Amino acid sequence: MRASISAFAGACLFALGIFTAEITFASESEPGCGRPSDIHDGWAIDSPEQQGFDPARLCAMGKGVTDGTLANVDSIVVARHGVLVYEGYFGYPNQQSFAATIKHVGNSMIKSVVSLLVGIAVDRGEIKDLDAPVIPFFPEDADLRTPEKDRITLRHLLTMSAGLEWHEIDTPYSQAANSSNLMFHSSDPYHYVLERKVVAPAGEIWNYNSGTSKVIIAILTKVTGNALDELARTQLFEPLGIKDVSWSASRLSLRPRDWAKIGQLVLNHGVWNGKQIVSASWVAQSTAEQIKARQPFSYGYQWWLGRSLSGNRTIEWVAAMGFNSQKIIIIPELDTVVVFNASRESKNMVAPEIDLLDNYILPAILKP
Repeated sequence: MRASISAFAGACLFALGIFTAEITFASESEPGCGRPSDIHDGWAIDSPEQQGFDPARLCAMGKGVTDGTLANVDSIVVARHGVLVYEGYFGYPNQQSFAATIKHVGNSMIKSVVSLLVGIAVDRGEIKDLDAPVIPFFPEDADLRTPEKDRITLRHLLTMSAGLEWHEIDTPYSQAANSSNLMFHSSDPYHYVLERKVVAPAGEIWNYNSGTSKVIIAILTKVTGNALDELARTQLFEPLGIKDVSWSASRLSLRPRDWAKIGQLVLNHGVWNGKQIVSASWVAQSTAEQIKARQPFSYGYQWWLGRSLSGNRTIEWVAAMGFNSQKIIIIPELDTVVVFNASRESKNMVAPEIDLLDNYILPAILKP
């Protein structure tokens, strides 16, 4: 649940189209290149060309990852029109190899999963007002109340605009001074977050803060009476047919294809297999721009909003993002979901998934 400033800087460069490349492809793909296997997990399977992709570009991407000329990613999953069309899994020395049936930790992608659970709680009437002050949810911390902190609401937590002093993406990952690290070592993490000094009026400034995301989880469990894993299982994973799940504290691991289901649910305005899991109105609110984040990104309710340049077109997308290049990228204009997982930063770029998206996956759809 951490991010580095270098990762965001790299993502900015690629999203702004500063990096360009000339790429040559074969006219045809190798038979079965990246073709998903049917593991009976609820996904329909099809060939990329049947869903409007140039398969040769996707094959070239997989080959580049395999031979080390492209980003060090563990897996790539692509779905279009609700159909799985590509999956690639890649191995590296002294590192776990991944496959369709092996889970991958999502790091801060869990924030977007929690956003969906908040939406379900709003739909069910368990959360009645996003503009309710936060501290009254924690009567044990009533001593922390000040006029400034009384203005902090659940909406501010969702948009990372609580105005509390917090150093996370502006602090090197390994330093103990990282606010998120200190929170996890605190005997009372919620108190640790809420006692931070107010440095800006609530709602005015975006600042990446995993602490306030943890407070959202605490509020969610208080109002529903259920632990996070139980809420996720009953309200989200079971309806999506996600069965293979691992939790470690607030770290969530799913199969890459199951991370893609989360993206497909959002792309479908909260519907999976004809059933409304979370309301379309919540999906629309949570994935709309609520506040400007670090350029060129905006932020919704625990969702990122970004854009890519492909040729002369600007393609807007919504994403769940996690440390080490975990991403669910939802592209409504192209009816496409892309999932990237990685275990380490790329040796040749800090934002590898943006290169793969901009120079391979999008051109495979937007072919001349």
